[in-house]
Amino acid sequence: MGTFNKKYNYTIYYHPFSIEQLDEKERYYINTLKPELNNSKVKQYLPKVPTLEEEIKRILKVLNKPNSLYPTIRSLILGQYEDDNNIIHFLCLINPNDYDILQNSATKKHGGLVRDAWSGLYRHSNRIIVWIDTPIYTMSGYHFEFYGGLEVINYLENHRDERSHYLQNGSILDVDVLMIKDPKILTLSNLPIEEKLKEKLPLLQNAMNTNNQQDSQNQSQELMTPSLPKKMTRWLVNIEEVEVEICKDEHNKCYIRHNLYWYIIHNRKNPDPIHNCVIKNFEIIVNNRLPTIWWVGYSFKFEQLEFEDGLITEAVLLPLKMFEDLIKYHFAESTKNFTAEPPKSHNYEYKQYQLGKWLQNNSLEQFKK
Repeated sequence: MGTFNKKYNYTIYYHPFSIEQLDEKERYYINTLKPELNNSKVKQYLPKVPTLEEEIKRILKVLNKPNSLYPTIRSLILGQYEDDNNIIHFLCLINPNDYDILQNSATKKHGGLVRDAWSGLYRHSNRIIVWIDTPIYTMSGYHFEFYGGLEVINYLENHRDERSHYLQNGSILDVDVLMIKDPKILTLSNLPIEEKLKEKLPLLQNAMNTNNQQDSQNQSQELMTPSLPKKMTRWLVNIEEVEVEICKDEHNKCYIRHNLYWYIIHNRKNPDPIHNCVIKNFEIIVNNRLPTIWWVGYSFKFEQLEFEDGLITEAVLLPLKMFEDLIKYHFAESTKNFTAEPPKSHNYEYKQYQLGKWLQNNSLEQFKK
């Protein structure tokens, strides 16, 4: 008995045997017939392993997607603070049903890197996951801490006035999230929270007071010393289908506006300075992630710019060489253990890949005017 494949001109024959004869007959026919298909290569499709940033972005997106149980508020970012090691801690309040999302991430079959990013989360007991501590997800420069916040979520869900006063839309790693403006809402409303979270409230309040004080000082300084827009010229170059804008000041120094970096890396041309933490993100990647110490301590700031074509805008100016180092860093990170095909032109990672690849053997210096 057999079946015939016209495309490859193969015929596969089979013959029924008892279970006891299978091993013996298999060895006999393989040695006798030496079937060609036994030596053909078998394609293996390895599942894509997400990067640490991709995984936490996925989790944040899911936690901020309303469902039938939580149509308005599913999770909340209570606040953030920076510790002595320059690590930014984000404190997230979630409902009990969504602990499964964290559990699935922490036990992914093909996500060893992701599994290792979770700490203090669980132990195996008769093949059942038992949560024994605060779920914490760690990646370079960030700690994401998840606490039970059912009472807080329900309270704000049912009190519209409080919700409109204390909540705001924000963004973390370019993911839209719902944030609490002031953690005082917890104590003012006597809302029950975990003991470990209570210990973090003073840190959140100190961080908020510091930010408010800095904002007030900056506003006062701007009122006392108004500055004129910096005169700039700019031109566009096309590199491997990527449009790159190069800017030059009156001292012939060349820069790249932060908008181009954000567009290439995050697919957003005009990030919000506050909610997207533009300055803080640049400080973290330059001070903690780039393999060179060359840019450590660089002072990032928004400056008012006036271009020769009449455009007046505010931007963070990145030195040309810094921009190259940033793109090459992201290119190296995205191509680690790279086994898949390069991203397609319709994929937003395409610009990062094309420009990063070009910068391996070239420099934007050649386009200076």
